[in-house]
Amino acid sequence: MLPKTTLSLTCAALAAVSLRAQDSGEKITYQDHIRPLLENKCFSCHNPDKKKGDLDLTSFAALMAGGGGGSVVDAGNSDSSRLWTTCAKKEEPFMPPEGAPLGQKDLDLLAAWIKGGILDTKSSIAKKSSKPKVDMAVAVTGGKPEGPIAKPEHVLLEPVIVTQHTTAITAMAASPWTSLMALAAPKQILLYDTDTKQLVGIFPYTEGYAHSLRFSRNGSLLVMGGGRAGKNGHAIVWDVKTGKRITEVGKEFDQVMSADISPDHKLIVIGSPSKKVKAYDTATGEEEYVINKHTEWVMSTAFSPDGVLLATSDRNGNVNVWEAANGGEFYILGQHKASCVDVAWRADSNILASCATDGTIITWEMSEGKQVKNWTAHNGGVQSVSFTPDGKLVSSGNDGLVRVWDINGNKLAEAPNQGDLVTKVVALFDSKSAISANWRGEIKLWNLGTPALTEAGQLSSNPSLIAQRIVQTEQRLAELTAKLPSLKTAAQAAEADAKAREEALAKVKAEVAATEARSKNLPGEIAADEKALADLKAARTKADADKAARTAAIKAHAEKSAKIAAQEKELAPVAAEAAKLPAADKAVADTTAALEAAQKELAAKAGDAALTAKVKDAEGKLAAAKAEQQKIAPAKAKADQLAAALAKAKSELGAAPAAPADLDKIITETDAKIKATADGIAAKKAELPKLPALVKAGPDRLKNAESNAVTGRNNLAAAQFAVKSASDEIGVLQKVPTALKAAQFNTGVLAEKEKLAKLEADFNDFTEAKKDAEAAKTSAAARIEASKKAIAESTAAQPGLEAALKKAQGEQAGLETAIKPTRDADAAAAAKVNEQKTIIATKEAEIAAATKAKDEGIAAAKKAAEDISKLIESKKKSLAEVAGKLDAPEKAVKAKQDAIAPKEAAVAAAKKAHADATADLAAKAKADKDAEAALAAANAAEDAAEKALKDTRTKQKTAADALAAAKKELAAKSGDAALTAKVAEAEKAAADVAAAIKAAEGELNAKRTAKTQANSAKNTAHAANNPQGVNKAQNAVKAAEQQLEQAKGELANADKKAAPLRAQRDAIQKEIEAQGKALAEKQAAPAALEKALAEKVAPLNAAIAAAKTALPPLEQAYAAAHGKLDAEQKVLDAKKAEVAKASADFEGAKKKKTDAEASIAAATKEIPEKEKIIAEATAELAKLQPQLEPMRTKVKQMNDQYLTMLPK
Repeated sequence: MLPKTTLSLTCAALAAVSLRAQDSGEKITYQDHIRPLLENKCFSCHNPDKKKGDLDLTSFAALMAGGGGGSVVDAGNSDSSRLWTTCAKKEEPFMPPEGAPLGQKDLDLLAAWIKGGILDTKSSIAKKSSKPKVDMAVAVTGGKPEGPIAKPEHVLLEPVIVTQHTTAITAMAASPWTSLMALAAPKQILLYDTDTKQLVGIFPYTEGYAHSLRFSRNGSLLVMGGGRAGKNGHAIVWDVKTGKRITEVGKEFDQVMSADISPDHKLIVIGSPSKKVKAYDTATGEEEYVINKHTEWVMSTAFSPDGVLLATSDRNGNVNVWEAANGGEFYILGQHKASCVDVAWRADSNILASCATDGTIITWEMSEGKQVKNWTAHNGGVQSVSFTPDGKLVSSGNDGLVRVWDINGNKLAEAPNQGDLVTKVVALFDSKSAISANWRGEIKLWNLGTPALTEAGQLSSNPSLIAQRIVQTEQRLAELTAKLPSLKTAAQAAEADAKAREEALAKVKAEVAATEARSKNLPGEIAADEKALADLKAARTKADADKAARTAAIKAHAEKSAKIAAQEKELAPVAAEAAKLPAADKAVADTTAALEAAQKELAAKAGDAALTAKVKDAEGKLAAAKAEQQKIAPAKAKADQLAAALAKAKSELGAAPAAPADLDKIITETDAKIKATADGIAAKKAELPKLPALVKAGPDRLKNAESNAVTGRNNLAAAQFAVKSASDEIGVLQKVPTALKAAQFNTGVLAEKEKLAKLEADFNDFTEAKKDAEAAKTSAAARIEASKKAIAESTAAQPGLEAALKKAQGEQAGLETAIKPTRDADAAAAAKVNEQKTIIATKEAEIAAATKAKDEGIAAAKKAAEDISKLIESKKKSLAEVAGKLDAPEKAVKAKQDAIAPKEAAVAAAKKAHADATADLAAKAKADKDAEAALAAANAAEDAAEKALKDTRTKQKTAADALAAAKKELAAKSGDAALTAKVAEAEKAAADVAAAIKAAEGELNAKRTAKTQANSAKNTAHAANNPQGVNKAQNAVKAAEQQLEQAKGELANADKKAAPLRAQRDAIQKEIEAQGKALAEKQAAPAALEKALAEKVAPLNAAIAAAKTALPPLEQAYAAAHGKLDAEQKVLDAKKAEVAKASADFEGAKKKKTDAEASIAAATKEIPEKEKIIAEATAELAKLQPQLEPMRTKVKQMNDQYLTMLPK
């Protein structure tokens, strides 16, 4: 938009100017057409003296100079020319602000002048649009773009202006892929290499002040949003590599607060105090869409890295997300409590951060549009927020601080206070550093690697002129070169010191670890040692026992050996004696055999003395041999016994035990181990109490050692950084003077290149104009010849064409007259057919309406019947409820009614008693006596009945006990027949007793009633017999009457209580009866409606049938009439076409001649004009041609010289 102060065309109306120039193809010029259009009233406000909006329209040169908001016309593009858009009411302020708007013809003329190249005079050369129409679209990639990342090359390095003092930095940006940043300075944008800290480019911007800067996603473009507050605003895009302006969009009345370019370079978006967000097509400069939903100044705009979304914020704290392609609403995220001044996207486009002057930062996720975290980041307000590529947040605020956060709002690091408002902070591409800017114009680089951010250098927001920078660089280079050796020495010392500190730290770590391990393990060691000591003592005890056992075994073995020796000694003589036994056995056997032989011989010679003596001798020898055998036999038994015992002893003896020397050695060694272990345990127990203090002191020792080592590392890092910084800076500065001298020379080269570009543009314009004029002249000559031929042809053809036209028109009139009767007959036949069709349609409509009414009536009746049925059911339920409520009151009434009869009887009895008392006192005396006797008898009878009942109840308990006992016995012997019979008998006895009790109770009640009656009779008789009986009887009458009245009153009260419910019941019953009648009526209604419909439809159907019968012959008649009409109409239409063609041919021939004559006149006039343009262009080219090549040569030589001056 064009601000009001920029173009206030307060013309009430622009002078109407004929557009014959457009129609005839004549050139539209400022002098001939546009100046008269503007002169009437526009000049009164936009003249050299007044220049409202700093705009003068009274001359072509002044109009081309534009106003306070820049140019007002863009050659070839009326939509981008504010002179036309404000008059056409396409943008505000609408012109003229009062009176009638500019007419369409005047707008068309103005647009034609702009599209024709904004010519001053007919001999002027048409201009071209100053806005480049280039397609900047690129592919959006998720990571780093392919190829080298853009950095400025051979661009301007001489400041546009050097101010006396620095000022607040309002805009700053960093390239997402390389060490390049941009910052806004007065009348220029400065670009720095953050690695070398050298100024690498200056993009002049003299139209206003930059309020926002952003690099495009691939880093090749830089977009600026800015302008002049209250005057104008726009967005400008520069090519980072060449420093050339690519495009400009937006025509705001106030400065643009924020601008961004989409990752694909197709859209530029701006936000401004207009409360609107506007998106423009970068290729055409046309507005793509406008977002009107912000309620205050739009403070920030940012495309997501993937290009899908657009985030915006405003001065009311609102944060919104839109679809980047069309501006459609995506999320209305929420609101800060104060102005939201900045937004930033995380690299993955899933998280958005916003910050506000209420001091808070809020992170938002894009899956559901919800808050992730909200925290207070800076007291007094947050000014800026930026994501590092690895997902951390960097912020700055009014408290003078720069802080680093994780995504959950946990503070990771903080920079020292800068003592003034920190206006901007941006994270650099490496995630390791950031740059801040403050209100004083200081630009600081920060290392993000430590909790306390360290400053890595500063950049100038007000750089000196190149000549001064050369001097400053040389001075700085000399200073650093002299300082470098001492820095290296300090670094070597710092390295040695750091090494010593690291070794000390390692030693302390080992000692602390050992102490902690010792403290942890020592109790276990002591326990293990004590267990080992116990095991050693047990082993010592076992060794003693083994030695004792060994000694005992040796002694036992010796004793056994001695015993075996004694046994052997004892066995020897016995064995020797036993060795004689075989000979004795043989002697016994021999003598036995000799005896048997002698006995055998004797038997053969019985009585033979010799043989007898032989036998006897043999018997003597046998006896002697047996005696010897018997003598030796015990020795044999004893020898066998001794030999067995000896064999057993030898078998049990075993090997001789070893000497106990080995056990003595074990005992000696075990004793030594026991002593050593005991001593060790004592030492460890003595050490154990000391360890806690050592362990407790460990962290402090370690902390001190680590702090000492960190100090060493920091000292070393600082020293090495100082050496590296100085070395790097020296390396850079060594090339800087040469580069600056080349840049200084390049300032002239750039100026010459600009002159050459203008010269070439002028040369090309004049060449093109001459070429166009020559072509136009040739075309005009050809048009003259062609037009002469067309005039001759038209003149020859016109008489014949006119005659043919008149003939055809006469024939058409005859046909028109002939067709009229046929058309009338067709209309009459159609009317008759339509009449019958109307009857049919009308009657059918009536039937349909009646049927519909019947259906609706039946439906309504059925609906009413259903409703009535539901109502009846409801009333029946209500009736039942009321009847239930009435039941108790009605019973009360009945009870009260029943109570009246006895009362009335009592009154009658009292009255009778009074009469009797009065009539016969003597008889009543006797009756009194009889009543007394009857009462005594009744009392006796009651007593007897009570005694009988008591006795019977006693029997009942006995019977119950008997029954229980019988059931218990039966339960113990289930199925026992006798017990079952016993239970049955007991149950019968109990039942009999129960019946007897019931009879006794009845008898007692009867006796009591008789007693009551006797007592009443006695009282009555006694009262009557009393001398005062008559009076008492009278009183009894009164009392009975009072009781009767009381009973009647109670009846009336009971009836009164029941009356409302009774009335409600009766009303409901009546309503049910009435609804029943209504239900019957509604149920009968469908049949009645059906009958009524049938009666109504019958005549209608008859009318339809009659019409349908009459219709076919009428339709046939109409078809015949219409067929005839169609045939005659075709002939007439053909003749009309013939007339139209003849007329068109005749008029065409006349127009052809007129056009040809006009064309000849225009061409005849155009040829001299084109010849003049050709001559002027030829003259201008003749002037420019000699300048062109020398200028090209000069520029090439200067450029070559500049390239040779660059540092190698």
